[in-house]
Amino acid sequence: ISPSIGIAISHDRHKEPDEILRDSDIALYRSKEQGRNRYTFFDDALHQSSINTLIIEGELRRGLVRNEILPHYQAIFNLKSKKILGFEALMRWNHPERGLLMPMDFSDIAKETGLIEQIDWQIYEQVCRDLPILLGIADYISINVSPRHLGHENFANRLLSLMAEYGVAPSNLHMEVTEDALIEHPELGLKLLTQLKLAGIKISLDDFGTGYSSFSYLHKYPLDCLKIDHSFIKTLTNNPDDKTIHLVSAIHALGMSLGLEMIVEGIETDDQCHCLQNIGFSNGQGYLFAAPNAIEEICNTFKLTSA
Repeated sequence: ISPSIGIAISHDRHKEPDEILRDSDIALYRSKEQGRNRYTFFDDALHQSSINTLIIEGELRRGLVRNEILPHYQAIFNLKSKKILGFEALMRWNHPERGLLMPMDFSDIAKETGLIEQIDWQIYEQVCRDLPILLGIADYISINVSPRHLGHENFANRLLSLMAEYGVAPSNLHMEVTEDALIEHPELGLKLLTQLKLAGIKISLDDFGTGYSSFSYLHKYPLDCLKIDHSFIKTLTNNPDDKTIHLVSAIHALGMSLGLEMIVEGIETDDQCHCLQNIGFSNGQGYLFAAPNAIEEICNTFKLTSA
């Protein structure tokens, strides 16, 4: 047998038996995180980590009530003309004390506590409000859909109802899903994505190349676009001996043969941009063109009128 075990030893901080069980449960989850088939003792580091988790969970709940978690929009460009095609909505937390926080600062805890779905729906609603403003300079906004959503039978209907409430046309909203989401909920995910595709929403496979990259996803699911992960772009050069350029070229050929649109993420230098254009890519996003910005900043930059 190969169990994962969490162990807690009685301590002065334990006032009730349930508190020892709680600490052993935290240690158990650490064993699972570290690869399973092991044991972990609950120690001071785990104790502090659990306290920090409780603090951030409480702050997240207050942040949701105060609308502190909002989308920041990163533009997606045509690499040649530099015309804005759309925006990707990225989650940011405008923390009252710690400033602007990135998803890496709180998303894991949001997932553990189940708050991620509530956060996502708050983001989706704000996107629906902002979309009419951004349509002055772009054709669509793309939202990220976590694996949890594809496990809910009513996800597609709920999203379509929200769009109808705000008068959002399906052609103006794109969805991004990861391979993890498709792996976790293969059958229900296929059903929900097909329903949304038939409603007119375009669907992208995000972070392509970092998961299993199974070809079965590309013909089984109703995909319109591949988003090439930034990890391929960091080391990209025009050097013909560079293995990365051959790999990225192969991905481009695959996408083209399947009739899929392709968007490259994480473009940061002119050399990367030129190299991608030489391969044949047309669209991309990254700090070379624009950082993610709040709707107010975008309105100021482009002289748009906010609602």
